[in-house]
Amino acid sequence: MTTAVTTIDDVQHVAEQVAAGLDQLLHAEYWKLPGGDLLNAARSVEHLARLTYAVQVAVAGEIDLAHLAQTHGQPSTAALLRHALSIGPGDARSRVRAAQAVLPQDAISGGEIPPRLPALGAALRSGVLGAEQVSIVVKTMSRIPTDIAPDILEQAETTLVGHAHDMDPTDLSRVAGKLIDTLDPDGDFEPRDPADRAELALGSRDARTGLTGIKGRLDDLTVAAFIAATDAYARPRPETDGVKDQRSAGTRLAHALGTVLDGYLAIGDGPTQTGERPHVTMTIQYDALTEQLGQATLDATGVTVGPAQARRLLCDCDVIPAVLGSPSEPLDIGRATRIWPAGIRRAITLRDKACVFPGCDRPARWSDLHHIQFWVDGGPTSVANGAVLCGFHHTLIHQGDWTVRMAKDGHPEVIPPTWIDPDQCPRRNTRL
Repeated sequence: MTTAVTTIDDVQHVAEQVAAGLDQLLHAEYWKLPGGDLLNAARSVEHLARLTYAVQVAVAGEIDLAHLAQTHGQPSTAALLRHALSIGPGDARSRVRAAQAVLPQDAISGGEIPPRLPALGAALRSGVLGAEQVSIVVKTMSRIPTDIAPDILEQAETTLVGHAHDMDPTDLSRVAGKLIDTLDPDGDFEPRDPADRAELALGSRDARTGLTGIKGRLDDLTVAAFIAATDAYARPRPETDGVKDQRSAGTRLAHALGTVLDGYLAIGDGPTQTGERPHVTMTIQYDALTEQLGQATLDATGVTVGPAQARRLLCDCDVIPAVLGSPSEPLDIGRATRIWPAGIRRAITLRDKACVFPGCDRPARWSDLHHIQFWVDGGPTSVANGAVLCGFHHTLIHQGDWTVRMAKDGHPEVIPPTWIDPDQCPRRNTRL
């Protein structure tokens, strides 16, 4: 008979037992097993991994139902899991979405709403599906309107789960696509306007190559505008001394996009953001600027560029001094206004780079400036009294449980409430 796990001591005790078993498996002498037994061992270990994922989904679901993100200063359960468990944002979102699909949910009027995908939940708990298969089923079922006939929804779920038992994620994705095509031959499940389905995302920068991947899809009108804006710049350069342009078509298009964006920023008539027109700020040490130019940092990306690229950028830009105390950029205007002037805003942004709340990844350009000592309580509008906070965490701070203070090294730090940390140890955003 299985003993119920109801306390944190129970959880830790079972986890220690499982860890002990895994340690034995980790040090097993697999090389002594015949080929067939070795494959069976791999299947057993995979089964354990899938059961572990089912537990991860269950825990994520309970964290979501308990609304812990709100009490821990995070905008969503996925953000809380990402920060607390040091997992990727995609993994965190997948766990939460899976939990919301396979676990009962709280009803607004009280009681519980049955799981939306019970067959998937049963397969997940039996350890026959991995994280990728679960994610494919959840995403596919989410594309089917909820007002479709219940028997069709049930059949679609059981079909996908049945195929997931025996298929890898690649083949299962193909089956999922065919299922949607069968249920929706006229495309009624998708928004009529393709622009509503357009998406564009910047990937992670490769520090070795200095390149960042871009992934997405655009509607016809945007593609036409993109081609019209870049086509003239994407053509091969004229031959020089009989040598043709050596750039590939993809490289020429990338260079063309950069040229178009440079031109847009140079015109300077774009919409304001945090009180300023679109711009790129480059940070250079003052002695390097006045003597021998060294490395510089681009604030939009946090990327360090070398002296040659810094010199090129300085050739065509307006140099805005970010030296503290510069007479042209006042960095303390006392109580004259609660609105942050551009000079003070730049200085705080250069220092903080992003929202200072622990675990937040919102960049400064999408955030607010916060008076550490509230302006209504006599706080001045100055660099020493300012901190970058995204809209969510700015609101959270003003609710009064969390506080921000300036540390001795001149950087903001966040103090949690006593019910999260009785010692109220200062925290910083380690992502900066």
